[in-house]
Amino acid sequence: MHPVVVITAASGGLGASTLAAVSATVLARECSPTLVDAAFGGGGLDATVAVEHVEGLRWGDLAEHEGAVDAARLRGSLPSGPVPVLAVRGRRPDPAAVRDVVTGLAAVGPVVVDLPCSGRIPPVWGQLADAVIVLVGVRPRWLRDGEALVDALGESRESALLVTRGPRRAERVADRAADHLGLPLLDHLVDDPGVVRDEAHGRAPRPKGPVGQVARALAAALPAPSTPLADRVLELAS
Repeated sequence: MHPVVVITAASGGLGASTLAAVSATVLARECSPTLVDAAFGGGGLDATVAVEHVEGLRWGDLAEHEGAVDAARLRGSLPSGPVPVLAVRGRRPDPAAVRDVVTGLAAVGPVVVDLPCSGRIPPVWGQLADAVIVLVGVRPRWLRDGEALVDALGESRESALLVTRGPRRAERVADRAADHLGLPLLDHLVDDPGVVRDEAHGRAPRPKGPVGQVARALAAALPAPSTPLADRVLELAS
């Protein structure tokens, strides 16, 4: 079984969707990942990767699904940009459908989940996640948001890793932020104007610049199935 990686942010606008999309793109160089949208009620992750007008299945088409899925067939039926994306549209699936679909997809490749900022990890995603990547900004208000989210992680805290977000000069406080929040630090995501330019031109975010650096760090940290992700990060840092 391949890992399910949930990427979320403690505050809005920190770039969790972009990091999820680029991480899946980086993983596609060596395996068959699927990018999954968990922002039920939102605008759809397919817009982030510029495939919102491409025909294919969305979550609403799977809302009544029960039981095992043919993951290869499902991936082939999804709109695909840099990677196949299961985006939100239509009826919201119940937790059982989410569990069956994501578990099936993880049988053929990693699953990268974009979970919207809500101050918590919904139970179904906490149960499915092999790793939770928490994006926290280094401004005082953002750090307070990070404290609140970390306090709400519950059992997911054991599989959580921190990515700090801010200007390049803030790299020096990333380790202190990690100590303060009590999470292992994966990397620091430097503000990147290239992401804004790609969005303005209707392009999917590309695996370059600072976001590509963090995505590659995440890909390198993914463990063998029997190894906790946090242990793998400690191994890489030693």
